[in-house]
Amino acid sequence: MESLELTALTPEIEKAVQSYTKDVELAIVKRLDYTADQILEYIKENAPRSPYSKEHLGDSFIKESYGDGVNKTIVIYSKTKGYLVHLVELGFKHRSGKLVSARPFLRPAYDEFTPKMLEDIKKIIEGGGSNA
Repeated sequence: MESLELTALTPEIEKAVQSYTKDVELAIVKRLDYTADQILEYIKENAPRSPYSKEHLGDSFIKESYGDGVNKTIVIYSKTKGYLVHLVELGFKHRSGKLVSARPFLRPAYDEFTPKMLEDIKKIIEGGGSNA
C-alpha cells in the first residue's frame, strides 16, 4: 500500500467522502423512482373499476417529480378524479343513509412497497451506493 503524507491524507479522505455521497445519492434517487413506479402500477391495477364508465379511477393516477438529488419529491395523485379518491379509499355514508364500504387501494400500495424501499435505502447507505 502506498503511504501518504499527513497533509495529502485530508484531500484524499475528502474525495472519498464526496464520491461515497454522490454514489449513495444516485442510488437512493434510483430506488425512490423504482418504488414510485411500483406504487403507481399497483394503484392502476387495484383501484376499483366502474362498469358505467370508460374512464376508470386507476387510469387517472400520475406520478410527478419535483426537485432533484436529496431534495427530490415524488407525488402520485389522481389528475382528474381527486374528488373521489378519499371516498373510495375510506368509504362514506351516502345522503340516503346507506353506508358505502371502503375499497382501499392507496394505503395497501404504500404498505406493500415502502418497507422494502426503506430496507434497501439502509443497505445503499451501508454499502456506499453499491447495493443499488
